[in-house]
Amino acid sequence: IALTAKGQVVYGGHEIGMSGVQPLVRRELQKEDIPVIIQADSAVQSGLLVRVIDEAKLAGAKKVSLATTRPKS
Repeated sequence: IALTAKGQVVYGGHEIGMSGVQPLVRRELQKEDIPVIIQADSAVQSGLLVRVIDEAKLAGAKKVSLATTRPKS
């Protein structure tokens, strides 16, 4: 799941919005018990990130990880 600088919640190249997080995570967890990985732009507000983490956990995710990129030097 990706969070853009504009606050969009995206999966597979499509905007799913906050309301799409729980159904997506539930569907993926039915296939396989995998961690949810959230890739957030550095401009994303922390409140939005926390909401996505909460939605994933409410859907049954046991592990939620954040993916980051190194700042360009």
